[in-house]
Amino acid sequence: MTLRRKIVLLGEMAVGKTSIVRRLTLDRFDANYKGTFGYNIFSYRLAGLGPEGDQDMELVIWDTDGGLGASVLHQDAAIKGARAAVIVGDVTRPRTLHTMAVLARSCDEHLPGRHVHFLLNKIDLFPDVEETALTAELTTFGHPILKTSAKSGDNVSQAFVDAANAIIRRGL
Repeated sequence: MTLRRKIVLLGEMAVGKTSIVRRLTLDRFDANYKGTFGYNIFSYRLAGLGPEGDQDMELVIWDTDGGLGASVLHQDAAIKGARAAVIVGDVTRPRTLHTMAVLARSCDEHLPGRHVHFLLNKIDLFPDVEETALTAELTTFGHPILKTSAKSGDNVSQAFVDAANAIIRRGL
């Protein structure tokens, strides 16, 4: 039996949310930026999850409009049924990392007990990122942090495998 679980993708505009989900679901990267208006919904299947490696999951990924900010968590359509949130920041724009912290606080409040995962995206543009300097505010939450590149695909699928396994572990 395949579990079907909703994940919300959050972050400021132009941090690479749509590029990440397109890399994950289509294995493509498009350098032409097209902003998301409202929501885009993607589906992705994972197999071999769980402690025994015998569980399958279909992720329903809601790619949200970055202009909505933390207010997206007050909208029922965006969060209703979400089992996890993946929050994306752009390592070339440190301000977006502060926004990640604001979103994490909202997630912890509005989605208690749900898995939250931080993605530091665009690592291909800034490969020598100093984690302690950029992520000090994020580490206080205790949520996992992963460096990704939607362009190269580095750690993109791993982020969603980790989130899916966390959903299983938590029984969500």
